[in-house]
Amino acid sequence: MVNQKLLEIIADFNFWQKKQDTGIPRKELTEVFKFADDKNYALIVAGIRRSGKTFLCRQILQEKINQGIKPEQTLYVNFEDPALGPFLNTNFLQDFYDTYRYNLNKENFTYIVFDEIHNVPNWEKWIRIMIDKKIKAKFILTGSSSKFYKGKQAEILTGRGFTFFLFPLQFTDFLKFKNYSLKKVESYQSISPLLSEYLEFGGFPLIVLEPDQTKKQIYLKELFDDIITKDLIVKRKLRESDIRQLAVVLINQFSALVSVRRSQTFMADLNLTKISPMTINSYLSYFASSFLFLFVPIFSYKAKEIMRYPKKIYCVDTGLINSLGIRFSDNIGRLYENIAAKFIWERYDKDNLFYWKNQTKEVDFILKQGQKVSQLIQVCFNLKTLKAKEREILALLKASDELKCDNLLVITSDYEAEEKHKSKTIKFIPLWKWLLGKV
Repeated sequence: MVNQKLLEIIADFNFWQKKQDTGIPRKELTEVFKFADDKNYALIVAGIRRSGKTFLCRQILQEKINQGIKPEQTLYVNFEDPALGPFLNTNFLQDFYDTYRYNLNKENFTYIVFDEIHNVPNWEKWIRIMIDKKIKAKFILTGSSSKFYKGKQAEILTGRGFTFFLFPLQFTDFLKFKNYSLKKVESYQSISPLLSEYLEFGGFPLIVLEPDQTKKQIYLKELFDDIITKDLIVKRKLRESDIRQLAVVLINQFSALVSVRRSQTFMADLNLTKISPMTINSYLSYFASSFLFLFVPIFSYKAKEIMRYPKKIYCVDTGLINSLGIRFSDNIGRLYENIAAKFIWERYDKDNLFYWKNQTKEVDFILKQGQKVSQLIQVCFNLKTLKAKEREILALLKASDELKCDNLLVITSDYEAEEKHKSKTIKFIPLWKWLLGKV
């Protein structure tokens, strides 16, 4: 059914109405653009709120217009627009599509962005039908929860969608947003102020572009509240006090081992709400699905051990950690480890990331390629004492022997070298160089 009111609501957010702000292009645009033309698959862009999904989609549309299509051959709809609320029913997508075709583009190919589409009932069935009909359209879909691309709903799109994950800015893009040329990077001293800012305020594009530090803190707290409220409390109908308290407990345990029992004990020590182990376990999975936290399992060839041992927890952005009252200067070592975890999470996929631990030693990150361990990584901010250095080296050597992997790396603040220990070579690389790929 054609409904003119729908076009009136979305007009100002579309290229056929007026020029749109497309922001600063990120390196991810090149990668995701490769999948922008195959109409047999929906392009699914998933990631935490405010990570830049909307701007990435606008950049795709702008790039297509630059290549020669008419603005009327693009359509952008944000399903979190309150004005669209009264129309969100099972027939909504078809009504929208019919209205667009009737008024703007009757028969030419079109690129359609449906932002936060999971707010529409039965969206996945409609998308699947339209793809199977081979209509003249490419669908680009975004969402802020893994529920959007996993589970029963997403199963309907199996074989009909390519999922791309978007995270807060990597350090390379952070520097680009700060108008800092990589050619200027010569030493730790030259990059140190920007690395400190990245560690303290994180990589959400809005925060990076805000010059005022007080406003950065305010925006980060508002963002954290948005994630908890919209992606957890409202979407999953959770008890507000429980989920907020547990979120703060977890974010205070970043770069550390966490489990249902540990979380329950932590909350009891702080005289917070008592939550059952079963409920905490469910909440932990909800946090993971919102992309707020990454839970890294122990490395083992036995599935039971992986399930039984505590996981290490990392936050998707260090700015969120620091915005909740944790003193930045007291936690630089843990923030280094969290930044490394986020980088690996994004580059190598979380399913290939583990930690290793025995009775006395621990290695921060174990990377796996297929069935083989490909690299062992320690993160140590302060290697100035002989004891600290020996601790990191002995753990790497022990894990290296057990896991049969000789690709050994220690990420540091400013120390760089290659050292031989028991016939094995260990590389020491500053965090900033590792993040920039200067290895």
